[in-house]
Amino acid sequence: MKLVPTRRTDYGIRAMVYLAEQNGTRTKASDIAGAMDIPQGFLHQVLRELQRSRLLDSLPSRNGGYALARPAEAITILQIVEALEGPLDDACALLGGPCHWEEVCALHWVWSSAREALAGELASATLAQVAGDDLALAQGKRPVPADSHRRAVPKPAAKPAAKPTANAKPTARAKPHTSAGTLSRRPTARSGPPRRAQP
Repeated sequence: MKLVPTRRTDYGIRAMVYLAEQNGTRTKASDIAGAMDIPQGFLHQVLRELQRSRLLDSLPSRNGGYALARPAEAITILQIVEALEGPLDDACALLGGPCHWEEVCALHWVWSSAREALAGELASATLAQVAGDDLALAQGKRPVPADSHRRAVPKPAAKPAAKPTANAKPTARAKPHTSAGTLSRRPTARSGPPRRAQP
């Protein structure tokens, strides 16, 4: 069982984190999509839901765009999740089967406690906190946890090198693989301009 956000929530949190890092500057959906690697058509749906929940506002003009509706310190991750997925309800964990109790299932207390713990963690985490962690990871100021799921990505096995022939041309070296430590995103201007090649 994987306890992970849906794609809708994943994209919504990415977009909100990016907007939190813009310090109130209105940002076009195309810029959010490009920076955070989100399909633009899907992003518009997510942004509409966040705007409907009054977490975002937008200004439809040439100089407009999206911005947070209130400070990032006043927005919790739970509010973002519930804006996109609905409330974390306390539905019965055991659906059907040989349940001997009509009013409650035997897993009710365990499942309810787990749900309340998850909701409590999401409610205590603010968007400002997550955006700050994202910047700290990008700048190398915060170490990647040992249990990070991105640390354990297995590298593909190297293929045996073919024996060179007399007329074979040298092939270019493959670039080394690097793993991201922050939210999935494409390079942004924050990384600095590309260096010019030395003559």
